Amino acid sequence: MTVDSTSTVTAPRTEADRGGRMPTPRTAWRAPVLVGLFAAVVSVTLSWVPSVWYDEAATVVSATRSWAALGREVQHVDLVHATFYSFMHVWFDVVGYSPFTLRLPSAIAVGVAVGLTVVLGRILVGPRVGVLAGVFTALLPRVTWMGAEGRSFAFAMLLAVAATLLLVVAARRTGTSARAWPWWAAYVAVSALGGAVFLYLVLVILGHGVTVALPLVRRRTRTRAAVRVAVCWVGAAVLALAPLLPFARAASAQSAQIDWIRHISAHTVEEVLVTQFSYENTGFAVFMCTLAIAGALLALRTPRGRALLAVALPWVAVPTIGLILASLVTDPLYSPRYASFAAPTAALCMAVAVDAVPRRFARPASIVAVALAVALTAGSWVAQRTVTAKDDSAWNAVAALIRHERAREPAGTTDAVVFGPVQRHPKATSRIIAETYPGAFVGTRDPLLGTPAGSGDTLWETQRPLSEAGRAVSGADVVWLLTAVSPDERGTVSRSLAAAGYHPEHTWTIARTRVVRYTR
Repeated sequence: MTVDSTSTVTAPRTEADRGGRMPTPRTAWRAPVLVGLFAAVVSVTLSWVPSVWYDEAATVVSATRSWAALGREVQHVDLVHATFYSFMHVWFDVVGYSPFTLRLPSAIAVGVAVGLTVVLGRILVGPRVGVLAGVFTALLPRVTWMGAEGRSFAFAMLLAVAATLLLVVAARRTGTSARAWPWWAAYVAVSALGGAVFLYLVLVILGHGVTVALPLVRRRTRTRAAVRVAVCWVGAAVLALAPLLPFARAASAQSAQIDWIRHISAHTVEEVLVTQFSYENTGFAVFMCTLAIAGALLALRTPRGRALLAVALPWVAVPTIGLILASLVTDPLYSPRYASFAAPTAALCMAVAVDAVPRRFARPASIVAVALAVALTAGSWVAQRTVTAKDDSAWNAVAALIRHERAREPAGTTDAVVFGPVQRHPKATSRIIAETYPGAFVGTRDPLLGTPAGSGDTLWETQRPLSEAGRAVSGADVVWLLTAVSPDERGTVSRSLAAAGYHPEHTWTIARTRVVRYTR
């Protein structure tokens, strides 16, 4: 966003703006609300179908423990998620836990973020760009993924959009000498909250610094208004970042929890161009990149288009490039989902490309572009709402099997459950299935449990060795083993249970989990 007299801050609307008729104050809310509702519905529909998976289980296990236990946990692990876990703790206290309530806040956050994107596009360029940007954002495969994910990514996108919108309004009012301090105060609060919810959002603040610095680079645009905006941003950034510094230092001490991130290499190109915003959908990524690049080039022709680029490009480039460069000199930090909060930037540029069509073809062009986006993203949306969509977990299917089989047992049957490892996640056990789908395990015994999750200072529970299962089941009528396909611990458990007189009666394999029923 430039802040000189040709910028979106002070410039009057002209035919070159191509924004369509501006809404009146009485109708200005309609497009953001309606498009935001559309986005929320797209995200929430069938969000309960996919099984909960490892990362979401961390949310459940953390947010359902006591406040004291949560405080102990974040001192040792997941401090970066402490704010999000605290919110989810309050949420579960109000509505209770289920896979649907776990993901509902993310769908709502996507809806609000999309509504604010409509407003941002309208302010920067015009109403048509705002609506198209909102619709494209709602359809992005990464956004439909985060809208059905019980983690903080949707909230990060919401706070990134909100902070950017506040910056634009605050800068515009500062540039015209209007009363701007409440907007800067709100910018400080939202930016600080963003960093507390998702630490990488501090990079959005730095991106905003690039935005306000751009007019100062050229003598022609280095106006007093531009200087005032830059000074205000510096003060706001200091106030927002200051309380986050000790938080960042403490969180960095727990960086081992992201040691799964891959080093930067040739695959990073695909992650940036495809995975970051077009998750597992190369076809849509080609469409998205083509429209976005075209939109960026076309935006250079008008002041308001350049204003949009000055806002959008630093918002996406500073976090993405910054994380990649940091990953080259330190431990790996870049993951496509960690930069997903910049998804609206791609949608804004796509919208500019469609809006550039001659006015007499504007409506059909918009319809065709949206129809193509729907067609290209529909497959991703459907795939994201299958049982095994998340890490091939299918824990809900495992729980349904246990519930069904237990319902067929004679009254008074005593069931014990032995929990083996979880595939690809060695820090947890398959007890994670009982934590996320507890209804299927009501009344069962857990003979190997040592310290329950929440009783210690770690994320997960501790348990006795699987080799002690035979001595621990203590006369149960039925023993269930839930274990990973790999590593396969059935041999260890079967030998231990055989010594106590149990033999495997039936084995089921569901995605990456094996379920074995033992009887005597």
